[in-house]
Amino acid sequence: MPHKSLRNYAHNLDKRLRFRLRLYLLISLILIGILVFNVLKGTLRVDYGLLGLVAGVGIGIISSRMFHISWNKNAKRVVSQLDTLGIGILILYFLFEILRGTIVGFFTHDIQVATTGFAVLAGIMYGRLLGTRGRIIQILEEQEILG
Repeated sequence: MPHKSLRNYAHNLDKRLRFRLRLYLLISLILIGILVFNVLKGTLRVDYGLLGLVAGVGIGIISSRMFHISWNKNAKRVVSQLDTLGIGILILYFLFEILRGTIVGFFTHDIQVATTGFAVLAGIMYGRLLGTRGRIIQILEEQEILG
């Protein structure tokens, strides 16, 4: 499947949703840059960094569901709102973030916990971007706006 850009369809997105996507992208790029720096500096093993990143992307895609994304017929835009399931996911996400260091500590050595946890965080932010973007593309295709 070819890469689908949302850049030309930004006018079909709610302002808050556009802002959230841009924020996820910016934070993801910064965190991945720091992750690469830590690998190059030798403070994080490559395998731990990759595993943390992959695990984080999975968690991020799941947590992107905390906001229900749908088509608003009146505004003719994609909008998002926090629903009941989203509140539950948000609570689980906060718990995970609070316990991230402890959870990562089960799988890595003491010295690697912080940097591996950071890799997980980078993955979470990128996964949230991917999950949100994927749902937006799906909605725009359903509305026959994106072909």
